[in-house]
Amino acid sequence: MPSTEPVLRRTLTLRPVVLAGLVIAQFSSGLAAQASTSRLLYAMGRDSVLPHKVFGYVHPRFRTPAFGILLTGVVGLVALRLDVATSTSFINFGAFTAFTFVNLSVIALYLRERRAGRKLGAVPYVLAPVIGAAVVLWLLTKLDSHAITLGLIWLGIGVVYLTYLTRLFRLPPPEMEFTDEEPEAATRQG
Repeated sequence: MPSTEPVLRRTLTLRPVVLAGLVIAQFSSGLAAQASTSRLLYAMGRDSVLPHKVFGYVHPRFRTPAFGILLTGVVGLVALRLDVATSTSFINFGAFTAFTFVNLSVIALYLRERRAGRKLGAVPYVLAPVIGAAVVLWLLTKLDSHAITLGLIWLGIGVVYLTYLTRLFRLPPPEMEFTDEEPEAATRQG
């Protein structure tokens, strides 16, 4: 019977290479998340979806969304304390919630179009979204309990904030403009 020792030795010598690759990948992913999240927070502040004075602030020297970068960094440092399963559940909670609302929005579109006298197929506009929402809600129940609790709290905060922004839903919700324009001098504060 052949010895497994040479295979084990080769495997052990690859461990540092794999670990180095993992560290580089995680670092790169973290930088991309930091940059994109801080930029999204800036865009939301610029368009007054979030408080403009805080989130719309651009550092005068570096021309970067300073508060968004700082906030994202603090959240990232706090997230370092989470285990992989819990942090993955937090991310999945947000995705599953969004997918549920997408399915419900298709049903709302169907009802609105039907009231307007236009005919849409019940299978793609009602049955498929109902099945999709049911599957996603079932998947939501399989997440980590801490993620569900924190996710529901975060969702509740969002609904309260939306209620405030729309003055008890009497005003339309603010919309973001997706542009790549440079920040104007008026939005930069010293």
